[in-house]
Amino acid sequence: MHISVRWAATALLASASMVAQAQYRAEFLEDSKAWGSVVADFNNDGHDDIFVCGHHSEDRVWYWTSTGYKPSEQILEWVDRHDCDAADVDHNGRLDLYCAVGAEKGTGDGPKELWLQGEDGIFTLAQNHGAEDPYGRGRLPIFMDFNHDGFADIYLANLSTTRDDGQANINHMFINQGDGHFVEKPTLATGDRGAQCVAKGDINRDGWDDLVVCHEKVQGHVYVNNQEGDFEEVLPPALRGEWTFAKLRDMNGDGRDDLLLIRDKTVFEIWFNTGRAPYFEKLSFTDKLPGIGTSFTVGEFTGDSRPDVYVTLKDASCDTTLVDKAPDVIYKSKPRGIGWQRSVLTQQNYAGCGHLADTVDGTKVLLENGQIDDRGPNYVLSFR
Repeated sequence: MHISVRWAATALLASASMVAQAQYRAEFLEDSKAWGSVVADFNNDGHDDIFVCGHHSEDRVWYWTSTGYKPSEQILEWVDRHDCDAADVDHNGRLDLYCAVGAEKGTGDGPKELWLQGEDGIFTLAQNHGAEDPYGRGRLPIFMDFNHDGFADIYLANLSTTRDDGQANINHMFINQGDGHFVEKPTLATGDRGAQCVAKGDINRDGWDDLVVCHEKVQGHVYVNNQEGDFEEVLPPALRGEWTFAKLRDMNGDGRDDLLLIRDKTVFEIWFNTGRAPYFEKLSFTDKLPGIGTSFTVGEFTGDSRPDVYVTLKDASCDTTLVDKAPDVIYKSKPRGIGWQRSVLTQQNYAGCGHLADTVDGTKVLLENGQIDDRGPNYVLSFR
């Protein structure tokens, strides 16, 4: 199903001017709950495919084709699956999936899944892979090359409530042994560090993966890889308040990853990287959001080869009505990252609530309007 709608800017920023109207096309994928998503080229055809982690019995990959996205015939077995991430963990040239699984709200177990993709494109559930963490309330996994050996390691964020049985329910780092098996490595980022968001990047421009973690109702964490098997935590002014969502991206073209975040569900901020510790010291851009900010994604959505930001919003009543009166917004970048103009997407009257977004093929947006407990439509938005 294709729906053509328009978005237009409004002059809501002191630093922004009116933006011309533009159009986008929305391709419907499926209705589902939405705990997370993976956007990656699973079949090596040069285009991103889509896996929506729906916490239901229909989790499967949607493959890009020239006539639209087509669902895979393989549907993954239903478990209490939350977010997933993709990497080629066994170096066979095919992307694999690692998925965080819940643990019956901390009263039971839920081994985390490693799905290995074969040359035939079929995913097989690995056994005894070493990163099962059965007692963690799995929320957000992310692949990163922590030890810089070329193999994908796993940082797993769990909802760290205390278990009555005393089993560990904390965030972990698992190191790839080079054959798709993992061994846990305690680090400074191990423990009750938060599971509201997780992102990787290169903060100090040394070529090693660093990490940011959002903690629920308290300030987040910024971890810089010390290249010696651990992290160093830095405490920039950007840590104030609660982070609802955060990412690391180079937004001004200087080669250093900057910090983007939604603070307290209501404010979007960009902190340029100064190049020296604690890195995120000066607030470069801030804007009060016209709704509850839930997530965002970065891409070249407006066709000028500069990074833009798509922010998903919902209104306060949407959890009850499932009718969202807060349209999403795009922050269109000005040259050299000297500012952003906010454009409100008009006529965005989809069912469900703005929940999650991801970037597809660098220029499109995967919009997930389902929520943790409620189904909603998933679309791929193409901008013109």
